[in-house]
Amino acid sequence: MKNKIKLNEETNHNWKYEDKQYMKELTKFLDLTEQIKDEKLREEIIGQMLRCDMELTIFAEKKILDK
Repeated sequence: MKNKIKLNEETNHNWKYEDKQYMKELTKFLDLTEQIKDEKLREEIIGQMLRCDMELTIFAEKKILDK
């Protein structure tokens, strides 16, 4: 029987931060958003990207556990 973990907002998703390419792309994205003058727009864009990232992370973890 597979060892299932609870996949939700409380799950530790730090495994992805060990990937150098992921961190490079994340850093580049955040650097680019610093050029956005409108603070509210910048925060909305970053927030939306983080929500997308979380959804993709949860999806990937579920797929890994289903193998």
